Amino acid sequence: MTDTLYALLAIAVVLTLVSVLVPLAERFRLPHTVLLAIAGMGLGFFGSWVASGGIKLGVLGDAFIGLDKLEVGSEFFLPLFLPPLLFTAGLTIDVRRLMDEVHAVLLLAIVAVLVCIASVAGVVHLVTGMDIVVCLLLGAVVSTTDPAAVIGIFRDVGAPKRLSILAEGESLLNDAVAIAAFGLFMGILVARASADPSAAMPTGPTAAIGVFLREFIGGLVLGFIMARAAMMILPRLGESDAAIASVTVSLCYLCFIFADRYLHVSGVVAVVMAALTVAAYGPTHLHPRQWSSLKQVWAQLEFWANCLIFVLASMLAADVLLKITWIYVWAVAAVAIGAFAARALVVFGMLPVLETFKLVQPVNGQYKVILVWGGLRGAVTIVLAMVASGNQQIPEPVRDFIALSAVLFVLFTLFVNATTLGLVMHGLGLDKLSRLELALRDRVLALSRVNADRHLSQIMRQYNERIGGLAVDPASAGEAAVEPPPAELALDLDERVKIGLVTLCTREKELYLEQFEQQILSRRMVAVLAARADRLIDTVRDKGVQGYEEWVEEIARPDIGFRLALWLHRRAGFERMLTERLADRFEILMVSASVLAELASFNANSVADLLGREAEESLAKVIEGRQSAVDGALRALSLQYPGYSESVQNRQLERAAIRFESAEYTRRLREGIISREVYNDLIEQLAERRGAVSKRPPLDLGLELQAMIGRVSLFASLDQQTIVEVGKRLRALVALPGEKIVEAGGPSDSMYFVAAGEVTVHVRAILVTLKEGDFFGEMGLLTSQPRNADVVANGYCHLLVLYKKDFEKILAGRPDVRSAVEAVAARRIAENEAKAAS
Repeated sequence: MTDTLYALLAIAVVLTLVSVLVPLAERFRLPHTVLLAIAGMGLGFFGSWVASGGIKLGVLGDAFIGLDKLEVGSEFFLPLFLPPLLFTAGLTIDVRRLMDEVHAVLLLAIVAVLVCIASVAGVVHLVTGMDIVVCLLLGAVVSTTDPAAVIGIFRDVGAPKRLSILAEGESLLNDAVAIAAFGLFMGILVARASADPSAAMPTGPTAAIGVFLREFIGGLVLGFIMARAAMMILPRLGESDAAIASVTVSLCYLCFIFADRYLHVSGVVAVVMAALTVAAYGPTHLHPRQWSSLKQVWAQLEFWANCLIFVLASMLAADVLLKITWIYVWAVAAVAIGAFAARALVVFGMLPVLETFKLVQPVNGQYKVILVWGGLRGAVTIVLAMVASGNQQIPEPVRDFIALSAVLFVLFTLFVNATTLGLVMHGLGLDKLSRLELALRDRVLALSRVNADRHLSQIMRQYNERIGGLAVDPASAGEAAVEPPPAELALDLDERVKIGLVTLCTREKELYLEQFEQQILSRRMVAVLAARADRLIDTVRDKGVQGYEEWVEEIARPDIGFRLALWLHRRAGFERMLTERLADRFEILMVSASVLAELASFNANSVADLLGREAEESLAKVIEGRQSAVDGALRALSLQYPGYSESVQNRQLERAAIRFESAEYTRRLREGIISREVYNDLIEQLAERRGAVSKRPPLDLGLELQAMIGRVSLFASLDQQTIVEVGKRLRALVALPGEKIVEAGGPSDSMYFVAAGEVTVHVRAILVTLKEGDFFGEMGLLTSQPRNADVVANGYCHLLVLYKKDFEKILAGRPDVRSAVEAVAARRIAENEAKAAS
């Protein structure tokens, strides 16, 4: 039997074993990695016993021979296993939600890593007396975290989703920072051991920090560029899921190899950045089915890599576990003290600072305890330990110290922290239902029983009528009313409204996902709206109705991206970004309007029975308030683009029609009415229509100056040459809803033409509405008097601005234009004086 067959047999046995452990982990509510470690150590002990005793076990003995041959050298651990682990972590994270928690994530990912490295190094150096650089290297190895257990607990107890995002983002980014620091300290140790240290490593802390920043930033740039190049290829691979997965696998390893081998920047950072870029752009560039298939492929790769790492590393640890000395025991104790003290300092000491400055939402103290105690170590720590142990340029005692201390610490977190997380959760009361949850549970149970009895009564009545017209006693027909809850579980109105809001917000997210599944909503839009719904759920859980209303006000205001697009348009005339933002807002408002209508019906039909009529009425008012805000914002946009809403609606209807037709063709094929050839032809036609409808209708900002000038009544009679000349002097301006364009008492240096939209002129107690073709502020071009009125945009309003200096140049050679403007201005003054006199 060849070595290859032995290795294949070993892989088959290991994969079977680790797969069987999955349901056991779920049964005992333990992280899968705990059982992997136990299995790996068991295999190591058993294999040593078999080898030492010369015992023949047939196929099982051959499998152990294969395991021995399967233990790849440590030089393969980093490039083979680390890239897929990091790429999967980045691919599955919600980038939009990650940006919401970016301050807290950066704190835990960068500051916490540096604090952990320093803390572990200080404690280990104090306890063991090892060289401080060696201790710093050990600190970098053990500073990576595995968030799986913490995320599972947060999911089970119904914690805000932002905490899971926080744990995922922290793990992903601190892996990158820790591995970059690992490379830095490894370089220092190698340089110290080499004959010419100055040639291997820059001297001085400044030079070391410079190298660190160069490698980190260089990795970011390379990862982004290569991922964007891959995203140009993926949509052109057709329907081949295998080809798409293959390109992403090559992207993962190419990023790591190019960065580390050829460009000498951080390969780990490049892989993480590439994964985040694919996660950000993939959902909008790939079909939903392809995106789901891609994530499943990477989940499988991560499962294999994670299992093999833990099993092989645990087998190696089992071989030396009985040979360890007291220095390793003290080292592990020191690492544990330093690591968890550093984590507690960051979570309880530094995170509240961000909360004080409102850079992150407050985190409950109980969840902070879980974040600290749940700081488990996993596969990345083991990989780094194996890499350190295999570097022959480092003295052997140092290699053994780093590898054994790190692996033993991983086992400590798995066998101590992971197994006691449930006890900690019980001690904090996180495994108990709150009073609100108990009351809601009992209410749902009572309603379910009454409805079940009612349906049973109807079935019995119909059955008795069929067999002989027997009557059913109403008293036994299940028509009883719902029993009131016990006094200690009775909820006041505010509590019921809060529960109702959480229910409505959850239903809102479900409606967005349903529209996406029906292909009415694009992947990009569903990502935006689902992320908004998650944020809304977290806010309502924290603040109730007040949080809901604050959130509605917040999303009604233009975000920083929209303001940046507006600034670029005003300053540089860059239209594309503003066009995309306006079109996004249009589509979001239209979808929100339809979803809110369904929520109103859901509230009346489902929530009322659950929480009572008073709560239903209060919730109805909240929904109506949000509907009014959405309708107002939609009307504001419709003033500017009266035909765009119809275009978006027709696009959504066409998407639905394509979906229905596709289902009908599939049914006809299944029934044998049409042949496969006819079916393929019909599907190809649908694909063409789907491609056409996937393109968003063009949103014309109306900023072509000549067209806008032609719509202004003052310039309606001008010839083309004069219009071109005037257009050269005009400047386009987009005003936001409610923006004060002109302020009373302000300087008079320009006039404005309303190209589209509406504005209201506030002159004392008089309100005048100006629409497309009107103009205002003309007196500022003829006199130097301060403004005498406020002018406010009623909605999104596109204006043409003519500044005084440019106006004088136009009038200098065109007296007819001056006369027309002065005549209109004189008439406007007379009208204002007459109104003021009356």
